[in-house]
Amino acid sequence: MVKKAVCAILTLMLLFLGGCQNNRDINSLAVVVAIGLDTVADGNIEFTVQIIGPSKQSSSQLGSGSSGGSSSAINVSAEGATSFEAARNLIPKLSKKAFYAHLQLLVIGEDMAKEGLDKIWDFFERDHEVDRQFRMIVVKGGTAKSVIEATASIDQLGGVEISDTIDNEAFGKSVKSLGFEVSALLSEPMTGIVTGLIDPDGSTKLTNMKIEGGAVFKNARLAGYLNDNETRGYLFASNKIKSTTLTIANPCEQGKLVSIEVIGSSSKLTSALKNGEPDLGIEITAYGNIGDEQGSADLSDLDNVKKLESEAEALISENIRDMLKQSQKTFNIDLLNFNDLLYKHHYKDFEKVKANWSKLYENADIHINVQFTIKRSGMITEPAYNESGSGQ
Repeated sequence: MVKKAVCAILTLMLLFLGGCQNNRDINSLAVVVAIGLDTVADGNIEFTVQIIGPSKQSSSQLGSGSSGGSSSAINVSAEGATSFEAARNLIPKLSKKAFYAHLQLLVIGEDMAKEGLDKIWDFFERDHEVDRQFRMIVVKGGTAKSVIEATASIDQLGGVEISDTIDNEAFGKSVKSLGFEVSALLSEPMTGIVTGLIDPDGSTKLTNMKIEGGAVFKNARLAGYLNDNETRGYLFASNKIKSTTLTIANPCEQGKLVSIEVIGSSSKLTSALKNGEPDLGIEITAYGNIGDEQGSADLSDLDNVKKLESEAEALISENIRDMLKQSQKTFNIDLLNFNDLLYKHHYKDFEKVKANWSKLYENADIHINVQFTIKRSGMITEPAYNESGSGQ
């Protein structure tokens, strides 16, 4: 009886074990690392893919230096009325099936972004192979195809090089927006979307292109851009800053500068209604170290540290205020999702003003409070060069 039961269990297990019947040989796939989307003259979508080429594979198989510096990227384009049709129109141009599970970067041309994400985005949510952790970036004044085909210098794959640059969070003036995050925000029409931005500046080399600033979407369409300092303000306020450099006036020597390395930051947004008007606030707590000094003062002195902290707080507040001016007056779209906070914590009150939120947000007075702490002055207290000669 026990033997029969064991045999029955094993038989049932075999029914649910599919084995490797759906596995595909990597050599039969064209692994896509980047996609570029543009709109063309007839209204169609141009779908450009960057594929890992054979030189990359041979490099990994034969050892470093085997590629001889040649590019390992293969760039192929096709057009279609929809993103899916354009992707399928790649088939006659490829000997292998395009495989999107390792997609790292989605590049959207400016004209395509202005037409709207609603025209292209469904493909990236619906297709089961697409890795939704890809980075999204908009091309300022240019096409996605030109960026995909740009010459890479550091990595043999341009899409990987751009992705790595976006992932480097020490700069603090560029936005890292992932595919699943954009999908979530598209379902909230009262909230704007800020994505990464690349400015080719007329160059065909990636090292000459600027990956900084942010692209602002309103109702799924490109509304405009944030500059680098406004973007830093957005990152501080939205709790996305990891590190950045604040260059401020030296409090001890007129005309000289001090750079502060921000090494940590947290933000808290507050949202309420008072007499039917929004009462909104941003609280920032950040800290960092002195990076370098122009001058010869002892910046580790307590009074000087307090002055530096005050200057840093003023600069962060200024960046946030400039971003809010763009958000409220230029784009009139809630970039920090204050409306969602009101919805979650003051639902009944928010329902009363929901229809008029756009106007209320435009005229809202948003309070900003920044607290900055300097942790370290580095390996020295006073610079080696002392203009007064007191150190001799």
